[in-house]
Amino acid sequence: MMERKDKIVRTLDAMEHPENFTKEELDALLSDEECVRICRDLLDSREALARRYATAPDVEAEWQSFKHRQGLCQASGQPKKRSRMLYTGIALSVAASVILFLLLRLSVPEEYTVFRADLEAQVVSMETKNGVHTLHIPRGMSQLLVLPDSSRVWLNAESSLQYPESFEGMKRREVYLKGEGYFEVTKDAAHPFMVKTDALETQVLGTSFNVKAYSGNDTQVTLLEGSVKVSDRHHKELLLRPGEHTDGQLRKTSVENCTDYRAWIDGQFYFDDVELVEIMRELGRWYNVDIVFTHKEIMQERLHFQAERSDSLQDILELLNCMQRVKARMEKGKVVVGV
Repeated sequence: MMERKDKIVRTLDAMEHPENFTKEELDALLSDEECVRICRDLLDSREALARRYATAPDVEAEWQSFKHRQGLCQASGQPKKRSRMLYTGIALSVAASVILFLLLRLSVPEEYTVFRADLEAQVVSMETKNGVHTLHIPRGMSQLLVLPDSSRVWLNAESSLQYPESFEGMKRREVYLKGEGYFEVTKDAAHPFMVKTDALETQVLGTSFNVKAYSGNDTQVTLLEGSVKVSDRHHKELLLRPGEHTDGQLRKTSVENCTDYRAWIDGQFYFDDVELVEIMRELGRWYNVDIVFTHKEIMQERLHFQAERSDSLQDILELLNCMQRVKARMEKGKVVVGV
């Protein structure tokens, strides 16, 4: 009894001060099969121990169930002192079960998947319906498209553009974008050019600009030349001039070098003070691979990072690791990012 109590006390100390124990000592604490079995018996009977709003376990009921399974039922008339010792033992076992459960949780890091690979074949495809084309660019590719009015659009990985076979007879030249596209629009003052996304509409006469709209919550418009008028679903409008940038909430900012926003069409990854989670999603989109974080707090780490899109994924991860801010590795076919 005392030996078991001493081990529980030692486990408590390990939980409170793990830095005082070696990995071997921690492993030894978890190697006691009987203790682990007790832990599992009690946790199975009260799954609520792992829930946030769980009620306290009925120790008496759990003890009776435990005695029945283990064949330790007391004979009637047993001394009260022995009964108290048994109740003390089960109380300590409850404490041990919780501690061991937490230690087991500590030994398996949390995983936060922020991007998933697509197992389907990645190919460029075109759909046409009622005179409207939809071009789909898969992950790991980008492509230049020339529109019927000679405007040029570079589409990034996992993007699609919907556009008519001809703009003739239309007051406005409208296209619909999902993903990211860089536009060089042919001037035609009589027929404004409109890029629609789920969150914003961008109207131009003749200009160069980049639109990123992989999701409604992450929509961005960056103007390189000319001028554009950006509006949201509530008809709020914002005028952009060269070197200006706006997000999905129409918050305008100035950028030092707006040509960085078209680096991707020149075959580069370029991130200037960008959150790590967005950098890793972009890498996942290009290399079509699962991205998993082991620590939630490092997702918001901001980095300046540049690399060639022609580099292998392993080369990219080595470059990231050289910055000594995070650790990224390939594990079982996915990228795992930790500290």
